[in-house]
Amino acid sequence: MSWIYRISMKMKLFLALMPLLIALCWFAGSGMLSRIQSEQQMHTISQLTALARSAGDVVHELQRERGMSAGYLGAKGEQFRSELTAQQKITDAALATFNNTLSATDSAILTGDIAATVKIFNQHIQSLSTTRTAIAGLSIDTPAAIQFYTQTIAGVLNFVGGMGQLTTSGVMVNELAAYYSLLNLKEQAGVERALLSNIFSAGRFGDGQFRLFSDVVGKQEAWLIAARRFSTAQQIADLNSALDSADATRALDLRAVAFSKAAEGDFGVNPGEWFTAQTQRIETLRKVENRVADTLQAHAARLAHQARIDWQSYLAISLIALLIALTFAVVVARSIHLQLTGTLRAINEMDGDLTRRLDVPGSDELSALNRAYNQSIENIQHIVQEIKSGAGVLRSASSDIAAGNQDLAQRTDEQAASIVETASSMEQISTAINQTADNASEAERLTQAMERDVLEANRVSSEASQSMADIRTSSEQIGRIVKSIDDISFQTNLLALNAAVEAARAGELGKGFAVVASEVRNLSQRCAREASQIRELVDHNMEKISEGVARVSASNTALKAAADNTGMMKQFVSDIAQAASEQSLGVSQVHLALNQLEQVTQQNAALVSQAASASQMLDGQSAAMAKLVDRFVA
Repeated sequence: MSWIYRISMKMKLFLALMPLLIALCWFAGSGMLSRIQSEQQMHTISQLTALARSAGDVVHELQRERGMSAGYLGAKGEQFRSELTAQQKITDAALATFNNTLSATDSAILTGDIAATVKIFNQHIQSLSTTRTAIAGLSIDTPAAIQFYTQTIAGVLNFVGGMGQLTTSGVMVNELAAYYSLLNLKEQAGVERALLSNIFSAGRFGDGQFRLFSDVVGKQEAWLIAARRFSTAQQIADLNSALDSADATRALDLRAVAFSKAAEGDFGVNPGEWFTAQTQRIETLRKVENRVADTLQAHAARLAHQARIDWQSYLAISLIALLIALTFAVVVARSIHLQLTGTLRAINEMDGDLTRRLDVPGSDELSALNRAYNQSIENIQHIVQEIKSGAGVLRSASSDIAAGNQDLAQRTDEQAASIVETASSMEQISTAINQTADNASEAERLTQAMERDVLEANRVSSEASQSMADIRTSSEQIGRIVKSIDDISFQTNLLALNAAVEAARAGELGKGFAVVASEVRNLSQRCAREASQIRELVDHNMEKISEGVARVSASNTALKAAADNTGMMKQFVSDIAQAASEQSLGVSQVHLALNQLEQVTQQNAALVSQAASASQMLDGQSAAMAKLVDRFVA
């Protein structure tokens, strides 16, 4: 999944919204397609209903022509001649109207079973003129003529019955079924009209006619039940009211006569009267049929209109929803993109400036991220400020150390010069004592000269004693200075340790400062070690100086005794010579001690110079650290 981190945030939002937009478009398209299909279906039903109504008119006229043809054939041409001729013209007019309606109907819906039914119907119509000629010439029997008309009408009825398969609407299926039932009811009534017209014309039932008559009556009852089952309550009430009217009940009375006198015949019913009564009943059914057809067509048109409104509304709502979704997606993507780019630009422009902050425009996740970043920068700023304060203290301390070390180096150099002078003086004393020992034999002769020499030696000894005291004082000052250096090194070590701790807290930003703090700590420890060595050398010098002071004091005492006892000098020349030898040895030792003290002092001067250089380096490092911290905090 590493590829997802290489995609921009805007593209990620687009990919996240893409499935939803595709689903929205798919649901909108399928919903509109379903409603468009419903509209087309209702248009088809509406056109086919108009075609079926026109076909119903043809059926109605064919039913009348069939009845008159049956009466005409039953009466051997003595009745219904003029009525049949007039009816044939009316039938032709109805056929012309049907053909016009068929031509105006969209050919795309005249496919499958509907096209086959229309084709069969046209084939029967083409045979209509032949059948009419046969009826006029009485060259066709009644059952054959009735069968021809019945088959022709059945084709049209099959066309109407197949319309129920063109819709999925339950209400439309019921209305089509009710309309189909009424057409079949009226068709069976027409068959009954033709059949009884022939029977009443003959005055009796022929072979199989009573069974056919009973079957026709039973079918009428069955189709009436079906019509009532599929009709609405209003349509049922309308149908019952029509069937209970006087125009419809008169034919039922004549039917009852046919049933009651079926065995003996001689019904006493005029075929024209029956034809008229049954025609009135059929016309009554025809009115009900037309009202049902009107309702069916109006309902189909209403459903088509509703379907059109539905898919147009669906399209409008889908487009609005899509537009809102896209607008919202663009606004969200733009806001996130602008906020992210602004944040990245602000971070790039900071360039180590810890005083700048990111914008926090709201309370969302990106704003919370900016707020957390600002809090982190503020914490780092506080840490760096503390480091800056420590760096200032360290710089001040290092400056003081550097100044003290410079002063200490100067005084150490001065002390070394003093020791050199003292060593030179001790060398002179040693020469004088050696001369005294060599000239001990001449001491008696040179008593007065020796007295002067003794006085001079006493004076020099006093000066040497004073010099030794000064050396002791200088050594004590060196010890105090070394102790101050040791204390400063300890404080510097503590400051470096604190700086290292603060640098560790600062993390990545404190790495450079941690290196500087480590170097400062190393220098302070080195300074402490060198100061310890200086202290040891000074302590050793102090011991030697004390010994020299003691010996110089003894020499001074001896010289005073020699001055006070000049008279006894002759007697103790040998003792003086021996004492002079011992003094010469002591002075040599003092001279050696002074040489060692000079070397130690020279080493101290070198160490003090190194300490001064280290202090200056520490001061430079402190200045660099302060400059580095100033880059982050003003």
